[in-house]
Amino acid sequence: MKAIGVFAAAALACVPYAAHAQKWEVGGVGGGSLYTSRDATLGSGPAVKATFSSGYAAGVYVGQDMGRFWGGEIRYTFQRNNAELSGSGGKASFGAQAHSIHYDFVLHMKPTGNRVRPYFSFGAGVKQYRGTGVERVTQPLSDYVLLTRTNDMTALVTAGFGVKMKIGEKGILRVEVRDYLTPIPKKIFAPNRGADLGGWFHSFLPMVGIGYVF
Repeated sequence: MKAIGVFAAAALACVPYAAHAQKWEVGGVGGGSLYTSRDATLGSGPAVKATFSSGYAAGVYVGQDMGRFWGGEIRYTFQRNNAELSGSGGKASFGAQAHSIHYDFVLHMKPTGNRVRPYFSFGAGVKQYRGTGVERVTQPLSDYVLLTRTNDMTALVTAGFGVKMKIGEKGILRVEVRDYLTPIPKKIFAPNRGADLGGWFHSFLPMVGIGYVF
C-alpha cells in the first residue's frame, strides 16, 4: 500500500489543467498481459531468455476532456505474470505481479460529441514489479539469473491506441491495446556474477473497458 501511495503522488503531479476539465470519464478495464523477452548471457555460452509468462491485467482510470480532440487520464493497472527463464536445457518460473500508475495524453481522431472516437495515447509514470514466489536453495539457470522475492520500482513509458463507443447518454465502451515499456527489473531478475542482462521489456495489454461520463 505504501508503494501504491508513492505511485499516486507521482501520477497526480503529472496532471495538467485538471481544474479546467469540462467533462470527466471514470471506468475500469481488463484483458491480457503479454511480455517480450531479453537474453541473459554468460561468457561465450548459449543465451537464456528472461521474460514474464502470459497473464492478465485489470485497471481503473479517471479521464478528462481538455478540448475538442485532446484529453488526458490517470490510470492504475494490475498485472499478473510469472517471471520465467528458459534455455540452455533448463527452465525456471517464479510468481510475480506488477502495479502501475501513469498519466496519459489522449488524442482523439473525432471531436467531442461523436458516438465513435478512435484515439491514440502516450504518457509516463511508474511501475512496481513484485516477486511473489517461493525462493529455493537451488534454482534452474541460477548461474545466469536469480529470480527473487523482492520489489523493484522502475520508470514507465506508455503508448496505445483504441476506440471509444458511446452507449446511451452516459456509458462508454472502449477497446484498446497498450504498450508498457520499462527497464528490466534487475531486483526480480538478478544477474549472477559474470552474467549480463540488460535492455527494456515491452508489455502489451489488449483490453476492453466500460466507462461513465459526467
